[in-house]
Order: sequence, then C-alpha cells, then structure tokens
Amino acid sequence: MSTTTKKKSSQKTSQLNENGFKEHTDRRSGSEDEPLLRENPRRFVVFPIQYPDIWKMYKQAQASFWTVEEVDLSKDLAHWDCLRSGEKHFISHVLAFFAASDGIVNENL
Repeated sequence: MSTTTKKKSSQKTSQLNENGFKEHTDRRSGSEDEPLLRENPRRFVVFPIQYPDIWKMYKQAQASFWTVEEVDLSKDLAHWDCLRSGEKHFISHVLAFFAASDGIVNENL
C-alpha cells in the first residue's frame, strides 16, 4: 500500500455500519469551507439575518407544516355528533388506516 493510499484512507470521515449505511464520525469535516457551519464565538442570536436567501428558504419550508394552533377544533365534537352512523364508521376507519400506515412508515425510516 502506498503512502498516498494510506493517507487517503485515514482521512475518511464516514464508514458503513452493520446495516450498510454511511456513519459520519467527524461532523465538522469541511465546515471551514461552509460559511453556515463555521463557528462564530460572537454570534449568539439568529437576528439580524446574515443570509436572507437561506432564511427565505427556511421560512418556506416551515410554512409547509401546519400546526394545531392554526386550526379551529372547537366545533369538531358538535360536528361529529351531527354525523350519521355510517359516516362516523367511514371516517373512523379512514383515520384508523392513516394512523396505522403512519406508524408503519415511521418504523421503516
């Protein structure tokens, strides 16, 4: 094995785990090249925004998730009571399907 090969193999920052996935052992490798990952001992807050384009993309990604506070659930029980038996049965089974499927997806992540 040549010196160059040894040097390259010792600089690897990731390896395959028992499942065949890459496991990063040094998460800071390359951070000196990436401005967002560089440590700044004088910056303790997000504002003022240093990178407006990245902040805009972050806010767009954040907007794609809804929160419970955004939905008025106060009338749900009254609306549920107004449904017929067949409608309640259908909705209950659809929700049960999604709950079970969501659990299966999460287990496979």
